[in-house]
Amino acid sequence: MVSYQKFAKDVGFIGTVQILTSLGTFFLLPIITKTLGTYDYGLWAQINITVSLISPLALMGLSMGFVRFLSSETETKIIREAVYSILFFVTVSGLLASLLLYIFAEPLATFGFRDPEATYFVQAGSLLILLNVIESISLFYFRVFRQIQKFSYLTLFETFGKLFFILVLLKMGYGLLGVIAATLFVQGAIFLIALVIIISQIGFAIPRFTHMKEYLQFSLPLTPNALIRWITESSDRYMVTYFLGLRSVGVYSAACSIGNLIQLFVTPLQLILLPELSKLFDENKMDEVRIYMSHSLRYFLLISIPAVFGLSALAKPLLGILTTEDFLSGWIVIPIIAFSGLLAGVFQIFVNTMLLIKKTKITTYINIVAAVSNVLINFLLIPSVGIVGASLSTLFSYFLMTVLCMHVSLKHFKLDFYFQDIVKSALSSMAMYLFVSHFVISSIFELFEIAGVGALIYLVMMFLVGGFSDHELSLIRRYLFRVKSEVKQ
Repeated sequence: MVSYQKFAKDVGFIGTVQILTSLGTFFLLPIITKTLGTYDYGLWAQINITVSLISPLALMGLSMGFVRFLSSETETKIIREAVYSILFFVTVSGLLASLLLYIFAEPLATFGFRDPEATYFVQAGSLLILLNVIESISLFYFRVFRQIQKFSYLTLFETFGKLFFILVLLKMGYGLLGVIAATLFVQGAIFLIALVIIISQIGFAIPRFTHMKEYLQFSLPLTPNALIRWITESSDRYMVTYFLGLRSVGVYSAACSIGNLIQLFVTPLQLILLPELSKLFDENKMDEVRIYMSHSLRYFLLISIPAVFGLSALAKPLLGILTTEDFLSGWIVIPIIAFSGLLAGVFQIFVNTMLLIKKTKITTYINIVAAVSNVLINFLLIPSVGIVGASLSTLFSYFLMTVLCMHVSLKHFKLDFYFQDIVKSALSSMAMYLFVSHFVISSIFELFEIAGVGALIYLVMMFLVGGFSDHELSLIRRYLFRVKSEVKQ
């Protein structure tokens, strides 16, 4: 019980951090879109998508190997050897990947971005790959060893650091180059801070790569997943660019950045869940594994279902307020991408089963099926219905991934689905949607005001239909009384 309470507390803490992080991202979107416009924002989106393709390949799945093998490790000597072996390994691979992108920047800009003049910006962004992989491993250290506060503070520093420095450099007139430079600077600073903390905790040693073969045997089968998942999640940007141009990909990417906020709700769970499940699984506590996964699924759905309805109701005013009129045509994409994000979160919870039983090839096969279907549907729909076709392709692919993953996972762990609670959540969300969608919103203050009222309506409706358990209601009352007493003091 103590372990589960700590798990819930850590998830709540991370959840709060994710809300603050999403607010930072929320304010960053209008800063970039209103300064760069559709074309340059589309170019920035394409650079990000390219980096997101190559970075996981350079990681070679070692971040997941880090979590799986070290979550229950306590001996400092073994931890130190593993951390520096993996960190050195990905530093070399990340540097090589950055160099390759720099060398092939011109053909990529010409044929992939359909703009040879983008070469300079691609070369400037190539170093993002190296920083992505070394920052990822250094932050995974805090996740694996459950140092949630340090992980959260570094995440917040990264989000608001980017927000601050991008704003400064854009105001100074550096444009897209300023966005790239600010991102490089902040990620580099995060890595150095994390490295200093790691050295202070476990010391430093020259790596001998003692267990690298074992780590790679587990991790390398996951590497194709990165490429395949990228095809499912991001290849549509390249197809939109090919068929419709960089301006359209700018509109589509802005809409996706809002719709994808749904996936932030699974991040707190997944950050804590896999290390906790790995520890329980290694201790042969299978009933607790099932309980953790069941509760995680329930809590994710109780939050994400109303979020999908809320984003759908506020899609048009959100895009109108955060961007310019040039981006407004993409509002219809937001509800579709939001629902895709819900399915992606369900997939992330169930895919833990494959990682626990070390049958990562199954995940690869599922991702291949989804990726192939995504590409085929994109080719069919984007030329005829534009960016809406790209979003529908993403939705279908995630639906396929989720169904297949659940089918495999449930053979090993029979979870409680809490169908009644899910139905109650959907009904409460529909009531909220009907209320929120009637308002005409013209300012960011009104947007937050209506969103807050919508959230309150959802909570009241859930209370009325009995969507919360007695234990959850007692926790809510306890929290409210604590806040009330603090206010009086």
